[in-house]
Amino acid sequence: MASWQNNNRAHACLWLFEMWHHDRRDAKFTPSGQWSTDFLIRSAAGESAAMRKGKAQTHVEMLDGAFINLYRAQYEDGVDRDTALAAMLAVLNDRDKKLEDLGEPVDANYRFLGEI
Repeated sequence: MASWQNNNRAHACLWLFEMWHHDRRDAKFTPSGQWSTDFLIRSAAGESAAMRKGKAQTHVEMLDGAFINLYRAQYEDGVDRDTALAAMLAVLNDRDKKLEDLGEPVDANYRFLGEI
């Protein structure tokens, strides 16, 4: 896995979205990488698996919309929306994963402005 880096455009855009989405505008990049997937999708203790799955699905759709429409990213060659969403869902559905883990499929599936 690529390390969580603020000079990686995919990681920076992901962090900016999450910082805004969770109204944590004072959050620093490095410690934010440790935010849990429960925090990211706003999962509560005792929640059903179906509810958690629904929240994760909603969250990846918001991320995809922000990346494509706000940050003007494009899908990498050979990647489509379904592939990108599925890769992010795999991370968000794992309670042991963190925001920095979500950076890997975001970087692998989206090409952000300024990336070569």
